[in-house]
Amino acid sequence: MASRRQFLQIGIAGAIALAAAGVFLLPDGGRMSARLDRGRRALLAAVSGALLGPALPGEGREAALEALGDRIERAIGALSAPAQRELAELLAALDFAPARFALTGIGVPWARAEEVEVARFLERWRASRYPMLRSAYQALHDLVIGSWYAGRETWATIGYPGPPEIP
Repeated sequence: MASRRQFLQIGIAGAIALAAAGVFLLPDGGRMSARLDRGRRALLAAVSGALLGPALPGEGREAALEALGDRIERAIGALSAPAQRELAELLAALDFAPARFALTGIGVPWARAEEVEVARFLERWRASRYPMLRSAYQALHDLVIGSWYAGRETWATIGYPGPPEIP
């Protein structure tokens, strides 16, 4: 258990890291580009793997995550400008190593993060007493899960036959 002093130090370090991420990593006023860069795609792939777990195919997992990344990009593009800006800030913070460590406890790049570590940080955020962390978890969750089940190939896994045919 962290002491009050350690908690404050971590909070101050996190605030500084977030401010630095906002200044250095958010070009164009925070609007997301049409394509996610490699670091943010790795971040979303790690989060997707932890959230979807066994729903992802064992064989062809990388291809499924790549297709999911494409659907996530399309979903982000459909968001309003303020929502894109907030999501850009979140992804920039999580992609910035000092902020990533302060916010998640994950000290390695997302491409090397263990699924169990990612699942633990997501669960901490989901159950956090801080509304901002719960909101960030919900944004990542909804983006990943919504994008996953937007793919026709995933409908059968939940017994959804697809939209009805209109004659």
